[in-house]
Amino acid sequence: MKTRFYNAYVITCDDDFTIYENGEVWVDDDKIVYVGEAKDGFMADKQINCFGDIIMPGFVNTHAHLPMQIFRSLAENTSFNNCWYDQIRPLEEFLKPEHSFWATMLSIAEMVRGGTTCVLNNYFHQQAPLLAFEVSKMRGAIHIDVRYKLNKEERRHDWENRYASLMKNNPLVTFFVSTHSIISLDEAGLIDCTYLAKKYNLPQTIHLCETLDEVGTCEKNTGKTPVKYLEELGFFDYPVTIAHGVHVDKDDMQIFKDHNVNVSINMSSNLKLASGIAPIYTYMQKGINVSLGTDSVTSNNSLNMFKEMFLASTSQKVLFGDASIMPAKDVILMATRGGAKAMFLEDKIGQLKEGYQADIIRISISEPNWQPHTDLVSHLVYAGSVNDVVMTMVAGNILYEKGSYYIGRPIEKIYSECQNAIDEILEKANRK
Repeated sequence: MKTRFYNAYVITCDDDFTIYENGEVWVDDDKIVYVGEAKDGFMADKQINCFGDIIMPGFVNTHAHLPMQIFRSLAENTSFNNCWYDQIRPLEEFLKPEHSFWATMLSIAEMVRGGTTCVLNNYFHQQAPLLAFEVSKMRGAIHIDVRYKLNKEERRHDWENRYASLMKNNPLVTFFVSTHSIISLDEAGLIDCTYLAKKYNLPQTIHLCETLDEVGTCEKNTGKTPVKYLEELGFFDYPVTIAHGVHVDKDDMQIFKDHNVNVSINMSSNLKLASGIAPIYTYMQKGINVSLGTDSVTSNNSLNMFKEMFLASTSQKVLFGDASIMPAKDVILMATRGGAKAMFLEDKIGQLKEGYQADIIRISISEPNWQPHTDLVSHLVYAGSVNDVVMTMVAGNILYEKGSYYIGRPIEKIYSECQNAIDEILEKANRK
């Protein structure tokens, strides 16, 4: 299928942040074959007149827990420890693989509705999310966790068996070695993560420095910050994307810089749980790659990358007392190119460029919140909404367009299955 987008305001997110005010993007199968000013010469099967709408790369969500979608609004107005340990974990005891599949499908629907084209999923029941990615044709990564209740040989054997069962040569799906956090896995287990990452040439991901309690516990037990502790274990010797990075000092940041560690900022979640505000601006000043993630809907309530962009910018203006820092352009790049780099896909996605994958979104500028048409880049971050997304394409396939979902299952079926799943779980947990 050859598709031509024309009469578009094209934000490329390339090295120069090139914008074509009357631009075109041509797609042949799953690849972009032209980005630039309007011109003739492409015999497209489908011609899409964008009527001045924005065409740009899709957003990349670098930290999410997709099957937790059905737990939305079930742990409100509470701290991290209470939210996770007291409210959600008891419900997870009743979560079945089929629940995880439908919840992931619901997450994918919400993401493509809001312009997200790639996501890093962190959760158990990995087969179910993988199936959801396959059914929907969504791009993403699956984490495979090193389990803590096993000895060294069992841990490695268990991980390798699960990895082998998940490998299906799907070009849209990649994998990460993971553990939840330094608290959930002992020293030997953390070393196992790096061993497996090296053996299978995979990146790692971990929640790190999310709360002061986590940092304080690590310093009490080891005499080191979590970042220094992991560095001494060799954890950063292979590619890593950490989630959160809220409570770090200058030495921690230097370690990130020295080891090319990527940081996924989850601003909405950290604010809602009162965990803190990550120093994004300082990361940027030090040349550390920053991307944006939503975390789960239990601590965020949505998978809304527009919200994450807005908060990434405005939180830093307040934190540093300087309204001039973190302009819209910077956070757009975090949500696109920064995310692609954190997913280790920077040579395939994150910008509109010839030869790159056709992960493209169209954003309408016709609604009142976009008027008057002055600075559309600024509008995108400070006035834009998921409701403005009118098309989401992944690898040349349209997954959402103008109210219709093309993700392999009827949207009404997804809704009903998720409602049935949470009703069943709450009843079994005596939470009705």
